[in-house]
Amino acid sequence: MTFNAILESAERLFARDGFEASSTTKIAEFAGVSVGSLYEYFPSKDALVAQLLKRHCDRMLEQFARAFFASSGRGIEEVAGALVDAAHAAYAIDVRLHRVLLEQMGRVSKPHHMSRVSLAIVDLLEKALIECGEVIQRPGTRLAAFMVESVVESLMQRSIQYAPEVFEADLREELKVMVTLYLRTSPSSPKQS
Repeated sequence: MTFNAILESAERLFARDGFEASSTTKIAEFAGVSVGSLYEYFPSKDALVAQLLKRHCDRMLEQFARAFFASSGRGIEEVAGALVDAAHAAYAIDVRLHRVLLEQMGRVSKPHHMSRVSLAIVDLLEKALIECGEVIQRPGTRLAAFMVESVVESLMQRSIQYAPEVFEADLREELKVMVTLYLRTSPSSPKQS
C-alpha cells in the first residue's frame, strides 16, 4: 500500500507542479508517509519516474493487446484504428504527467527497456496485421509494423511535448488515415531511365 501511495502521490505532484518542483519531501508528505519510508522504496526522484514509466509501459502493452484482439480479422482500417486509439488513450489518461515522464525519460529509462516495450508493441501489431484478413501492400509486414509503431508513438509523444492542442484535436483521425493508406499502398515500381 505504501509503494502505491507513493507512486500515486508522485503522479499527482509531477502532473500538477512538474518534476523540479516536486521534492521527495513533498511526495512523501502528500502520500502520508515519512521521507525515510519513501527512500526505502525509491532511492531518488529518478527512481520514481523510472517506476512510473515502467507502469505506463505495462499498461500500454495491455491496452494494445486488448485493442488488437478486438480488431482481429476486421481489416487494415480496424487495426490502424486500434493502434492509434490505444496509443492515444494511454497518453490521454494524464497528458501533463506524460509530458513530465517524456521530459525525464532519456535520463531515467534504460534504452533496452524502451526498445523492449517498443518491440513488444511491434510484435502485437505485426500479429494483428497478419490476422487482419486483408493483404498488407508493403514489402514486409514486420517492417511495416515497425514503421507504423514508430511513427504513431513519435507523433503522440511530440504532440504532447510541443503541441498539446494537436494531441487534443484531430491527431487520431489523421494518424488513422496515414497508417491505413500506408498499409494499403503498394510500393512504387522503380522508375525507368
